[in-house]
Amino acid sequence: MNHSSNNLLAQLGININHLNQIFGRDTVAEGVKFFHDHDISIDNVVDVSDRQLNISTIAYETTDKPIQTQLFFNNKSDGSFSVSSICMCPSVRNCKHGVAALCRFFVMLMEERLKEDGSGVLQPDAATLRVNQWLDDVVAQESGLPSSFVPEHGLPRSEKSTQFDLVYVLSAGTRRGQHCLCVSLQKVRRLKAGGYGKPSAVKAYDVNEYSYGNVFYEEVDMEICKVLSSLADDHYGYYMVYTYPLFGDIGELVLEKMLATRRCFWEEMARASKPILKGAAVEAALEWREDEGYLYSHLVYNRPLTDVFRLANFYYIDAENRECGQVTHPSLSPAQLTAFLNAPPLPTAQAKQVSEQLLEIFPTQEIPLPVELDIENIDISGVPPRIVLHLHSSSRTGEQRMHLASLSFDYDGVVIVPRTEAELSAEQLVWVEGTRRYRVMRDHACESAAMQTLQEAGFHRIHTAHPDYGVLSHVILAEPTLEVAIERWGDFLENQVPALRDKGWQVVMADDFQLQIDQVDEWHAELESDGAGEWFELALGFELNGQRINLLPLLVELLASTDDTSLLRETLKMEPYRLFQIDTHQWVKLPTDRLLNVLDTLIELYGTDTLNASGNLEFSRHEGMHYGSILNDAGLQWKGAEELKQLHDRLQAFKGIQTAPLPDQLHATLRDYQQRGYDWLSFMRDYRFNGILADDMGLGKTIQALSLLLYEKESQRAKHPNLIIAPTSLMSNWKNEAQRFTPDLKVLILQGADRKERFAELEQVDIAITTYPLIVRDAEFYQDKSFHYVLLDEAQAIKNPRAKAAQQICQLKAQHRLCLTGTPVENHLGELWSMFHFLMPGYLGPLDRFNRLFRNPIEKQGDIDRSKQLQKRVQPFMLRRTKREVAVELPEKTEIIRTVALSGKQRDLYETVRLAVDRKVQEEIKKKGLSRSHIMILDALLKLRQVCCDPRLLKLDKAKNVKSSAKLEMLMEMLPEMVESGNKILLFSQFTTMLGLIESELKRLKISYSKLTGQTRKRTEAISAFQDGDAAVFLISLKAGGTGLNLTAADTVIHYDPWWNPAVEQQATDRAYRLGQDKPVFVYKLLTEETVEEKILALQAKKQQLADNIYSGGEKGTTFDQAELMALLQPLA
Repeated sequence: MNHSSNNLLAQLGININHLNQIFGRDTVAEGVKFFHDHDISIDNVVDVSDRQLNISTIAYETTDKPIQTQLFFNNKSDGSFSVSSICMCPSVRNCKHGVAALCRFFVMLMEERLKEDGSGVLQPDAATLRVNQWLDDVVAQESGLPSSFVPEHGLPRSEKSTQFDLVYVLSAGTRRGQHCLCVSLQKVRRLKAGGYGKPSAVKAYDVNEYSYGNVFYEEVDMEICKVLSSLADDHYGYYMVYTYPLFGDIGELVLEKMLATRRCFWEEMARASKPILKGAAVEAALEWREDEGYLYSHLVYNRPLTDVFRLANFYYIDAENRECGQVTHPSLSPAQLTAFLNAPPLPTAQAKQVSEQLLEIFPTQEIPLPVELDIENIDISGVPPRIVLHLHSSSRTGEQRMHLASLSFDYDGVVIVPRTEAELSAEQLVWVEGTRRYRVMRDHACESAAMQTLQEAGFHRIHTAHPDYGVLSHVILAEPTLEVAIERWGDFLENQVPALRDKGWQVVMADDFQLQIDQVDEWHAELESDGAGEWFELALGFELNGQRINLLPLLVELLASTDDTSLLRETLKMEPYRLFQIDTHQWVKLPTDRLLNVLDTLIELYGTDTLNASGNLEFSRHEGMHYGSILNDAGLQWKGAEELKQLHDRLQAFKGIQTAPLPDQLHATLRDYQQRGYDWLSFMRDYRFNGILADDMGLGKTIQALSLLLYEKESQRAKHPNLIIAPTSLMSNWKNEAQRFTPDLKVLILQGADRKERFAELEQVDIAITTYPLIVRDAEFYQDKSFHYVLLDEAQAIKNPRAKAAQQICQLKAQHRLCLTGTPVENHLGELWSMFHFLMPGYLGPLDRFNRLFRNPIEKQGDIDRSKQLQKRVQPFMLRRTKREVAVELPEKTEIIRTVALSGKQRDLYETVRLAVDRKVQEEIKKKGLSRSHIMILDALLKLRQVCCDPRLLKLDKAKNVKSSAKLEMLMEMLPEMVESGNKILLFSQFTTMLGLIESELKRLKISYSKLTGQTRKRTEAISAFQDGDAAVFLISLKAGGTGLNLTAADTVIHYDPWWNPAVEQQATDRAYRLGQDKPVFVYKLLTEETVEEKILALQAKKQQLADNIYSGGEKGTTFDQAELMALLQPLA
């Protein structure tokens, strides 16, 4: 510890060594520095007993972080002291803040004792002020701060010399303005004739165990000198001091040790042969003498004495008899005696008043008073007390008020309030009020029974005395929660206080005891709609003393207090009611069975933004379906909930989805499962719900949706057009399906560079079809348009809610919304949220809340309960059938034609190639005739078919710049959904190069596959990998696998490019659709719209022979007219 720390502690009268033993040297140094660097305030000082103080301090280590420290200070009966601290910092016990608190407390004491009036203003009665200050000192009993001394023992380096001695010479001195006993050390030679020779001065610093040679001191001298070194107060430092003052506990201990050496002398008696010895105690009497209108206190002894000094006790020196011993008083302690001796001159006019005050301070002690008083003694004994229970409050512990129950005891009109532990245990209490001295004999059995009664009621005594109600103040501990403590208070006030009054207790409620617990039976609920019936705002509360209380913020706060809502629910189930704090001193008791109805909803919706600025709950019409338990609560008085109640009543009365009538102009017969899907769509429309039709690919989602839109038109429900948003590859499919099955629906394709020219036609059509990219580019056009249905095909395209397309689509205005997808969840549950955000905004809550409540627990923790809860929420709004589920309703083989339009550079390339080959074919026919131009015709058609499959198949310079393939993109949109649904797929192409391009895409998408071409050497392994292994897709060239294979593991066949000979195409299909196949087989034929592929397919149906001749390379006698050839080579529309 540095020198400045030593100085501060010394100035404050704090013994450094003792403090180091308690706190540690480093901690003491840090504490002193903290005291210098920070503002520390005394918050409270409580006299726990005659010798014990509890001191509370507050410091600010940062600007906003208060540090509270509790200091426990105890003066022991032997004059020593102990101190400890508890703090809010991480160190908790005996930290630097405790040292700083001790310094602040001693500074306060010094300020109070040394404070002088420096204002320069003449005080009206200086004598009175000095007397009052002295009385304060008497009350404080000014005990000082002595400390114990524990020496470190050492051994001298060599045997003590017999020629010299170390002697101690006592003398009177003055230090810091105080009369004190001092000691100096001298080295003297022993004379053979007896006595000592000429002395020489010795410093205590030099007397230690490290000296060499013949030493002249003993081990006890080293112990004494170590202490004396610490008592040095000379500014040169302890190594330069020869005279040492003796103060307090340490000084007294040193004096006793010096006397015991029999080498201790008084003043100039070092040459004498007889030392000062320990003498018997001398009794002193305190007297008051009058002189010129003032009274002075002084001591009178029973024998002549040379001098008297104050250490921990008073000590006398009797030089004549060579004795030193203690001075005692029959009733006053040394501290009290010192306080009396420090009394200022007492004006005789104040003698009576001071005497009365002294009598109050020392009611049980016989002390001399400045004047005699006529005291009336009132003795009470053998009287049972009446128990007085005081109920009051305190806010000293912080912002939250503490409710207290304190005991006092009324003995025949005399009320006892024990203020210290000593008073609590005393057999009798004596005190003075005015000229009356009361002495009450206690009935401890009765008092203890009263304390036991409070403890049995759940109260605990606090360890700090209350300034008004003493040491018998009790609290109900706020464990485990404050609400539990208030609940116990409520039970105590309602049930036990009346019982205590019946037993004769007096219960007194102080004005500051403001604890009100009310019970509410009637709740109010108010529901406001946005006008369109889509969003609602719920206010839920009750009236209390004419004031409307909002319940929802209280419940959200309750939810915020726990990390385990399931445990909270179970806890509430076991409680008949729960307490909520309404105001500082006002609480309300609410039945938990009704709370659970509301909490079940809030638990799912809970988040930091659950309530709006008004403290009300906002929710969508769709979320309102989950509020049935609240809506049907008979104890709620509802206002404005009619619309939501009607919806809930309809759902409650729901008996199942009824068969819906089909539109009259539907040109198709729906299979049974398709009819059920149509019924479900109709039900969703009737109840103004939106949903997801999530059937497997190939089960007819398109025809079910078109049937619904056609019925909407026929029933005249549709006041606006319908908007279908689909991938580019499916635009043609929607147009073709509509033309085929619902020709009465007018369809507008909003695609291509000239699409804006057709915007004006929107209000004249039934269906407008556009793509996901175009909905963003044309956002300005759509922003003020209203639609009957907005339908998303392959709705997983909006799986990213932050994408521009998803955000723009959610802003579209529509009366109904519908999603079609075979894979509502491809990667994570956030995709499902995005679709529901489009369908029913708010139904699954904000995204961050959805992630917290569902996605993270389900995906990261495997939470089955959360998964079931989410499934329960979304299941009513999502219809999904797999092929396996409806297999019995499916035909053995279903053929599906999927078309896609060429666009952009691929379309331009096709038209360029068509024009070139058309010119060449016409020239060849003109030269050789049609029948002899067959090879040229086949080559021309081959080039066009290659452009349709993928421009990279065409070995022309013009094709190298074309990187996109509409058909390949469509295939890559189909395959992931099929694989996700568990389908096993055969994919045929007559171009092995095309199979290689598809293979690259499968690798990119990480789809497992096998491949069989004419170059495959391990055919058996390739077949086994698909038939018996994990390969989901089997890439097969026509020549290598068109015949002779049994691939019944497959349930899906895709013909990437059409065969000219339908029989060969059928043979390829039969690799899956053959004997042993136990699943329905779906056959997809991929065609590019309005190209040679689509025209060849039409010719297959119209003129089978023509297709056979073209495929087989032509046969003699084949008839092939010019018109048919021109149809194959006609331009794109």
